[in-house]
Amino acid sequence: MLIKMGIDKAGSINQLGRELGYRSRVHPGWSIRQILVGKQPFPIDRLKAFAEFLEYPMDDILSHQTVPASVTVESTRRALEANGMLFFIPR
Repeated sequence: MLIKMGIDKAGSINQLGRELGYRSRVHPGWSIRQILVGKQPFPIDRLKAFAEFLEYPMDDILSHQTVPASVTVESTRRALEANGMLFFIPR
């Protein structure tokens, strides 16, 4: 839900990546995509930048923290589906 809010505010996943300081010329949103599908964690410095960008309290964001073992392909699929982001579902 939070990443979708960020993509909506930024206008695209690449622009969100740029807003959070990712600098790849080809695909600055690649790291955001990896975080979104559960392949990598959200680094704390980028998370702070994300909270500022969304104007959302950091404590509220941290309350959604999950245990790495609970991130599975199925749980990721369900979360993406529930938030209308079917095009990010990993294969």
